This record gives sequence, structure tokens and C-alpha cells, in this order.
Amino acid sequence: MMIAPKINLALDDELLSFFNQPGTPWLDAIMRAASSRVLLLVVALAAAIYLVRRSPHGWLAAAMLVLAIGLADLGAVRLVKPLVARDRPCRAERHVTPVDGCGSGESFPSAHASNTAAAATILAWGAPIAAPVAVLITILVGISRIYLGQHYPTDVLAGWLFGVLVGSALVFLSRLRYAVRAG
Repeated sequence: MMIAPKINLALDDELLSFFNQPGTPWLDAIMRAASSRVLLLVVALAAAIYLVRRSPHGWLAAAMLVLAIGLADLGAVRLVKPLVARDRPCRAERHVTPVDGCGSGESFPSAHASNTAAAATILAWGAPIAAPVAVLITILVGISRIYLGQHYPTDVLAGWLFGVLVGSALVFLSRLRYAVRAG
């Protein structure tokens, strides 16, 4: 079932053209690294360890981080993407230059953006001092997806919003748990 066959916004196309300018070897390498699932997994593992050691919530915060990433990914890939069924810009737009092929699946929302935003939301709750770094990583990952020709800017924005909603829902449930205990 397709909800929106194509989101055609002039600003979306302009921003895509602005960011999708591969060809500088060192910048291509940075953007590939920022989108690397392996590197992002290592960063998530480091963040979970950091939360266990530094967060007042300890293991709960680490578990919520893992859960937030998993739920954001699952929701973006299995629920939203099939409903929207938007082609990736590297397939739909002739002016887009994909750096490493086009990738599989639909475009909207960006799962990378969802996952990093969900993780950043949990980190902001569990270890506020780490929030600026988490937000910078989230922004870099989102820009990398556009740069590499994998996503439109609105895919990334929607992914960020979805991830923040997932992370915020988990924080809310955690706080609700504490409120029930105190009551």
C-alpha cells in the first residue's frame, strides 16, 4: 500500500543537489564512514558502555539505548518505508550521483537517521554531558546519507523525528516506571 508515491518539494531537490556533491576523496571517505553500519554499531556499543559506567541510570540506560535503536530501525524499515514506498533519489533522480551504488529498499524515512536520533535522545536523558557529541554524530550521519545519494533531505528529517519520538517514548515509559514505584 503506497501512501505517498513521490514527495516533490523544490527545497528538497535543492538541498539534495547542494549536499550530493561527491568526488572529493577525503570527504567521500568521511561520508562513507559516517554511514557505515559497522562503525555505527561500534559507536553504539561504546555509548552503551559509557552509559553503564557514567549514567545514574546505568544498565537501564544502556538497555534503553539498544532498545531505542532496535525499535527505531524496525519501525522505519518494516512499518513506515513500506507504507510510503518512496524511491531512493539515486534511483528516481537522474542528477543524483550515488557514491557506492544505490542501496536497497525504500527511501522514506532514513533508518540511519532514525537510529542515531533515537540513540541521541537516550544519551541526552541518560548522560546529558554526552548529548552534544550524540547530536553532532546524528547530524553527520544524516548529511552523509544525502551526500551519498541514498536519501532526500526530507527522508533524513523524518528519520530524525521518528527516532526522537521513539527515544522520547522510552524515556517517558522509564519515568512512568519511576512514578509508579514512588506512588
